[in-house]
Amino acid sequence: MDEQSKSERILQLAHKLGVLRPKDLVPHGIQAEYLRRLCDRGLLKKLGRGSYVPADAHPSPSLALAIVARAVPNGVICLQSALAYHDLGPNDLREVHVAIERRAAKPRVEFPTIRVARLGGPAFTEGVEIHSIEHVKVRIYSLEKTLADLFKFRNKIGPHIAVDALRAALAQRELNMRKLWHYARLCRVERVMKPYVDALLPA
Repeated sequence: MDEQSKSERILQLAHKLGVLRPKDLVPHGIQAEYLRRLCDRGLLKKLGRGSYVPADAHPSPSLALAIVARAVPNGVICLQSALAYHDLGPNDLREVHVAIERRAAKPRVEFPTIRVARLGGPAFTEGVEIHSIEHVKVRIYSLEKTLADLFKFRNKIGPHIAVDALRAALAQRELNMRKLWHYARLCRVERVMKPYVDALLPA
């Protein structure tokens, strides 16, 4: 495969995958050096360590989630970032909250800034949804799991965020209360959440 063919294949992969990582080139026998060359030619953009996107891709909260999903494949978008995905909180292009297994090494991601939450067992593995964002399969906690997590980490992120999110969720949509209590028990916050749910639910 000549240089032109390699460049064309890389650009095809970038558009297909949304976010290109150097390891994506290995099955095609293409060296990572070609990524730098395409960046120099203005055909690719490098966004942080090891993440490449088509030159016409515009930085956005969606692209930030896709970059983190490719860089941390075993992670799950959580807390405020998951809340924003579910349209119940502000989007932040520069910062993404991601859950990792309790004993996993902390990921190295330059862009966007990541905030790591460590979870173990079913509290980490349950409540995961797969969504296609910028052509990338992104693992995100469901709204019910996200609400339970916000209460679980309330001392780190601020209890008002958890309460405001619960109020907005109850007011704007039909929550699956069975799932909400399941995750509340899983995250050991059932007793903390119950008074708020009782107060916020319409009579």
